[in-house]
Amino acid sequence: MDAEPLNDVPPNAVPSDCAPPNDAPPNAVPSDSASSAAASASSGGASSGGESRPGPGPAGVRRRRALGGAATLLGAAALGAATAFSVGRPAASAASRPPESYPPTHWIPASSANYTVSGRPGSYPVEYLVIHVTQETFPDTVKIFQDPKSKVSAHYAVASADGYVAQFVRERDIAWHAGNWSYNTRSIGIEHEGWIDRPEYFTDALYQASARLAAAVCARYGIPADRDHIIGHIEVPGSTHTDPGPYWDWDRYLRLVTGHLTAGGAGRPPAGG
Repeated sequence: MDAEPLNDVPPNAVPSDCAPPNDAPPNAVPSDSASSAAASASSGGASSGGESRPGPGPAGVRRRRALGGAATLLGAAALGAATAFSVGRPAASAASRPPESYPPTHWIPASSANYTVSGRPGSYPVEYLVIHVTQETFPDTVKIFQDPKSKVSAHYAVASADGYVAQFVRERDIAWHAGNWSYNTRSIGIEHEGWIDRPEYFTDALYQASARLAAAVCARYGIPADRDHIIGHIEVPGSTHTDPGPYWDWDRYLRLVTGHLTAGGAGRPPAGG
């Protein structure tokens, strides 16, 4: 989850419910107040190191220093990696649903205040996939992306227990996920439920679902399935994050992505999604 809004939100971004224009001139810097709001939205991010995480009981419910510093996590304590994270998962939206270029996704739109409307790949080439780890449960990730004050989003998120894939931002639009505006414009961001120091969250279901999604994205935009183009958040220039962390199995992940590409399991070109 991103906590670097000073470079992440688009130039001349305005704190409103309307997404900023994609042709805003690259000369304005968002205010410190806007950046602090977005930073607090993901203070549990990978770069936070010692940030507390949900434990095995009700005492594990942690207070989020997020969305203006006032929000508190709802629900019970964190679920174990073997628990289905469907609790609190919102229903996919049928309204204004984009054409599905990767059918297993569920359309759960982010707030329009948290991404930039664009027309990629016409407006910007799509050259990278950026792999993230949420440092949140899946339901709380949804809440953050749908809160207009958070100023953060990703195109997709994958749940740990069952590989449920949600799409929050259309691929043609620019999600605010990388902490670097240039990389935002040229990448697709995929979040993965879990914590960088808890490898039990990186389940077979998560790897398989994410790899199928990544293969589809690579096929649509001609992105090579290699470590120069499928990168971690830590590898984005200027990033202060460390996700996906030392337990993310890059060799396994790239093998899976390549396997899906070889098998022809990739999606068709997007028609609006």
